[in-house]
Amino acid sequence: MKDRAPEQDDLFENLHGLVETHGASNALSFAQSYAANRPTPRPPSLLDVVAGRSGRKVIDAVSSSLVREAEGGGEIGYTYTAWCLAGLPHKDREPGQDWLIKTDYAQLLVRPGVRLRDDDVREDLSVPSGSIARLLLIDWQSEALENKSREIYLGKSPAALLKKLGLSRGGPISRKLLEQIERLATCTIDFKFGNDQAGVVVNERLVESFRYVGEVDPRTKRTTRMIGQITLSEAFYNELRRHPVLIDRAAIKDIQTSPRAIDAYLWLAFRLHALRDETPVSWAALWKQFGREFKLLRQFKAEFQEPLALALAAYRAAKVKVTERGVVLSPSPPPVDH
Repeated sequence: MKDRAPEQDDLFENLHGLVETHGASNALSFAQSYAANRPTPRPPSLLDVVAGRSGRKVIDAVSSSLVREAEGGGEIGYTYTAWCLAGLPHKDREPGQDWLIKTDYAQLLVRPGVRLRDDDVREDLSVPSGSIARLLLIDWQSEALENKSREIYLGKSPAALLKKLGLSRGGPISRKLLEQIERLATCTIDFKFGNDQAGVVVNERLVESFRYVGEVDPRTKRTTRMIGQITLSEAFYNELRRHPVLIDRAAIKDIQTSPRAIDAYLWLAFRLHALRDETPVSWAALWKQFGREFKLLRQFKAEFQEPLALALAAYRAAKVKVTERGVVLSPSPPPVDH
């Protein structure tokens, strides 16, 4: 008798139940068989993601979450609430170009910084972006709250920091790391909550000051700054202390290759534990928050399945259903025990 496909009432449990029932090695083939035999047209299912090109990444994230649950391997971390409502760009932008994103709950404007060189030339930087900027922010925010200090020591070389963030070492990734640190250290952020009639605007620099050592990159002939120590701005630090969101840093490392998955995870970590009832969220609302780069809603819906599956794979306790109209969020425990 063939294995019967799981019911579609709880798609998140399907991901973990799939691995628990069939094992990581057989989960992919089961999902592929299930997807091939589903009738058309058919409702959305995250099992389709497992059956697709991203299946191995999702299964690996599910397996890691199951191991953490069994061994108690969660790693407490924190992020600022506002990052859960509006995030940094997922891809690089041109130097000097602002980043503006407006969601149903917040509006974020990021203005890039500049580098003043010894020859008095003003060099425009880009806004922070991608997975590395997100990992750095989580690291800084977590360390600041854990140590109750605005001072963050980054070290004298990228190697140790890359290891701490769970990133592979090498020339290209080291250069990207140094670039993102400088972008974060020099940018200015404006968060707006509300509308033109009434609301709150938070204007602040993330970093008040930093120490660096400059070296000429033999490949690009450009001076690279190794920032070894930063001081978070007092305004941002105080906002972080007032509005922290608890996350599992080990889970973030499992999905670190996808900045959109990190954003989805942070959003779920903020929303789910505070809910009292089931809450539907439309695809249009998700598009605003997670898909600013996509011109068409149907393009976003097709691409968002993978990062959503990764986020849910990493967040075992999340109760989320995918529907034709969007997602339905249900009250869930925080992603990690405090």
